[in-house]
Amino acid sequence: MRYGKWMAALMALAMVLLMPSQSMAESYPNDNDLAAEDDSKEEELPRFIEIHRDESFIYFMDRKTAHYSRVPHTIKEDMINVWIKLEPLEYLEGDYTYPAKYYLEHYLIRPKRQQIQFLCEMEVAGRPSNDVVDKPYDPRRWESLIPGSIEDIIYHAVMKHKEDVYDESSANGTAVRDFIENTINVSL
Repeated sequence: MRYGKWMAALMALAMVLLMPSQSMAESYPNDNDLAAEDDSKEEELPRFIEIHRDESFIYFMDRKTAHYSRVPHTIKEDMINVWIKLEPLEYLEGDYTYPAKYYLEHYLIRPKRQQIQFLCEMEVAGRPSNDVVDKPYDPRRWESLIPGSIEDIIYHAVMKHKEDVYDESSANGTAVRDFIENTINVSL
């Protein structure tokens, strides 16, 4: 019986914290203002930022989809969810006649512990399809960095450009929602 009252009180508190009041909603800019600001920023900055070049590939970070999110089952630890585009150097030189192909790799980066998790890779010729199957998040698949490995290079290159990564955990009260979901296992 007591557990039910605690849950009801906790849910009520969560609803109050997550629902903005009328005065708060009025102080936010409207969607058109935000869209205009986003469009102007998108025009200034390229979507892909070159982060590394070696003898085989040029590595680009996709700034449009890169974002911070909470590491599952933690309260204050963030990770970076990022797609890396790999363009083979052979397409930049010579008389290559086939449609250029490139690779997209999906990584999770854990800055606090200097770890990386590989989720998937896809080969793209033309426009990428949306049928890729990512490996599900698994806390056992975090890899420590090996000096000189490509994962080490990607980790440090993304960390150099972390100011271009969107922090979704600080938007819209998700920190409070994540805290409640992660600590008492209640989905809001």
